[in-house]
Amino acid sequence: MRIGILKAGETNAGMLPDHPTYAQIFESFFNSEPGFDDYTITVIDVMGGEMPANIHDHDGYMVTGSATGVYDDEPWLAPLAEFLRAAHAARIPLAGICFGHQMLAHSLGGHAEKFDGGWGLGVREVPLQNKPDWIDARDSVRLIHIHQDQVMRLPDGARLIGSTEFCKNAMYHIDDVVFSMQGHPEFTLDYNETLLNLRRDIMGSDRVDGASTTYAGGHDGRDVAKWFYHFFTPHAPQQADQ
Repeated sequence: MRIGILKAGETNAGMLPDHPTYAQIFESFFNSEPGFDDYTITVIDVMGGEMPANIHDHDGYMVTGSATGVYDDEPWLAPLAEFLRAAHAARIPLAGICFGHQMLAHSLGGHAEKFDGGWGLGVREVPLQNKPDWIDARDSVRLIHIHQDQVMRLPDGARLIGSTEFCKNAMYHIDDVVFSMQGHPEFTLDYNETLLNLRRDIMGSDRVDGASTTYAGGHDGRDVAKWFYHFFTPHAPQQADQ
């Protein structure tokens, strides 16, 4: 199966070269799930102006996080939204993380905006409900969060999976073709902590310091990599077609 990673962001320049690039982060994330070993994972720099020529260039897509908001005036946002709508209409599986979560909702008829409650930081427990088949038997998941924007209204047909007091629409799916979450299963705690400290003046010292108290229990990013594997796999073409 061919998965296209629609890269909408990049590692903060102040973190390089001691931390991985976004492409390296997602390569490591997919490599953490052995099921992806036989898949072709391609990173496409949509923020840099790249876009698949055809929605069928890949069998599924994931939209990454970004420092950009869905409401910003960036030339690559409208083509990305149009691409996502076309892929969804063709029932090509789409996954989203953080900005990707917001962009999918916004593109498919929902709404995302800057949340007036400020930044949501640190590892947060997300209670789960209405779980689709690709999520294992559990009541909640611990995920790293770093966001100020939120999905405020889900698209038509979306079913809420995860919700917290801070982020009402933290995870959702649409049938078996869209799976999206606000949290960052691909981040490591070290990467997240470095990023938060680098942006302490923007996010606020109190919230950054509060986030650091949530790290002790770790997070469930590797488990979520399995969820994405089981989400994408039913859409894999026959072996002869790959």
